[in-house]
Amino acid sequence: MRNLSAAAACVASVLVAAGALLAQVPRPAAGGIETMAVDDVRPGMRGYGLTVFRGTRPERFDVEVLDTIHNFRPHMDLILIRPTHPTLEHAGTVGGMSGSPIFIEGKLIGAYAYGWEFGRDPVAGVTPIASMLAELRRPRRTPSGVIPGSGIPFDIAPTPISAPRARWESLSQSALAHRAPVATAYGSLVPAMTPMAITGMGERATQHLAESLAPFGIVPLQGAGGGGAARPPDDAPARFENGGAVGVRMVQGDISGNITGTVTLVTPEGVLAFGHPMMGLGETSFPATIARVMWILASERRSFKISEPVRAMGALINDRGSAVVVDPRATAPTIPMRVSIHGVDGAPHTDWNVTLAAQRPMAARLAASVVESALEDTVSDMADAAWTVQSRVFLRGRGPVEFTEHGAGAEGVRSLPAPGGLDLLTRLVDNAFGSVPVDRIEVDLTLRWQRDFSYVRSVSADVAEVDPGGAVELSVVLGRYGAGPERRTVRVEVPRELAGRELDIEVAGGTEVVPDLAEPETLDDLIRNVATRYPGDALVVSVRMPSQGVTLHGRVIPNLPNSALDALRPSASTESGDPFQSYRRTVVPVGRVVLGRDRVRLRVREVRL
Repeated sequence: MRNLSAAAACVASVLVAAGALLAQVPRPAAGGIETMAVDDVRPGMRGYGLTVFRGTRPERFDVEVLDTIHNFRPHMDLILIRPTHPTLEHAGTVGGMSGSPIFIEGKLIGAYAYGWEFGRDPVAGVTPIASMLAELRRPRRTPSGVIPGSGIPFDIAPTPISAPRARWESLSQSALAHRAPVATAYGSLVPAMTPMAITGMGERATQHLAESLAPFGIVPLQGAGGGGAARPPDDAPARFENGGAVGVRMVQGDISGNITGTVTLVTPEGVLAFGHPMMGLGETSFPATIARVMWILASERRSFKISEPVRAMGALINDRGSAVVVDPRATAPTIPMRVSIHGVDGAPHTDWNVTLAAQRPMAARLAASVVESALEDTVSDMADAAWTVQSRVFLRGRGPVEFTEHGAGAEGVRSLPAPGGLDLLTRLVDNAFGSVPVDRIEVDLTLRWQRDFSYVRSVSADVAEVDPGGAVELSVVLGRYGAGPERRTVRVEVPRELAGRELDIEVAGGTEVVPDLAEPETLDDLIRNVATRYPGDALVVSVRMPSQGVTLHGRVIPNLPNSALDALRPSASTESGDPFQSYRRTVVPVGRVVLGRDRVRLRVREVRL
């Protein structure tokens, strides 16, 4: 027994000694740099960080470890540090520094990423490098150097054409919850603000874009750089480096928008940056750039880097909770877009050409901002106006989908609805049927500076009763500014099915009537549905039918008898038609925009035998 005890003690001694030796072995290097685990970081330790204060070359700043917040996020700690640098003492937490690598004893511990809201001291939270490396090693669904694009749908069921789901709002709420993990009366420890430098965009467009991006911590900053040169300057870096500025290009051209962060670690597998999510989109595809910092603007509200892109360099391919990953070898898809405005004599700019990041859900939002900005810069007049908008979306392998829409208003084009092409873009990037690349978008707006529209004043008939199977002539009076009433006679057939019932007729402008459309079952159905609408320069006469119709397998079947409805809607199967109220509609061209609606009701006589 004593020999056994002695042997056990000997083995234990050997194991302890081996453990001590293993503890002294340096941790594996990442990207050629040795790392330090969170458990080895102690309060009072000193080191340095790297970031770009001006230009493109990273500079050192001193740091002191304050402490560690354990389990700050699920399975992730957060290291609190106090940076020391003249700029940071003045500016506090700086937007755009997210990702700045922090070193203790020459070992990388993580990325500068979090700060206190309203904090006066430059105290920051560091995302541990182990958490970031885990995101880098996460298997991708697509090979290295290839972008997944926007073909992975959010939905597994068709989106109703009449009630698209608020995907952006859902995504925004999720992002907002991520940005406030530790809420107190004194503010929250949140990811450092992510600046998006904007140039060439109007004030209202920038404000609306800022409202959309606020839940993600992305702040569009008007006039804060962002354009970048048409070609890289000679002294622009040719590769990413630790502590260098990294940009994410959302829109480029006459209007530019670029997000700025900092590179944490360059490895053969990819480039780690930010230390927190950009938008939390997971596997994604945004054009990436090397950026140049012009200045760090200190602000009581939020300090940030003013920067611009200087060289395109790969694509942001992963946007996760503890880091973003850039693949310098990848190329992100983009969408060229042109907006032209006609009928505005003397305007300094009537054409805008940009390139959008072709990534849902940003593409449609950015396209809307471009249109809004072009209008704001060119036609901000508060005046009577009528307009025609032609928008075309060129789909690869399918040709262009074209929309022609008319409108009018007493306040210029401030209330211009989104063109049909942008509606199609929104639905294409969030559909359940498959991917369809968008090659380019074109929007042409033609203005007429006059109150060139009519409105429905009244609808009347010279009889109170009509015969089934016969016809009735309606007198439609259209009002028009600066002119007398215009009377139109519209002949309406009286359905036989309405014998002994009421004939309910509505007359309305084309933009106010929604066509009867079946739920899409294919991508072609979806495109057809979005493109189907009544012309805005016409009257639509709708006769309410006594029976219902159904939509089934992508088809509209109107005005069915009850027996047919029962057959198409079996209670023992989910493969049934969706009912809708049937109307018989007639389109009457007018030649100018028609607004408003009115209706008349007549009695239909009984059928006499």
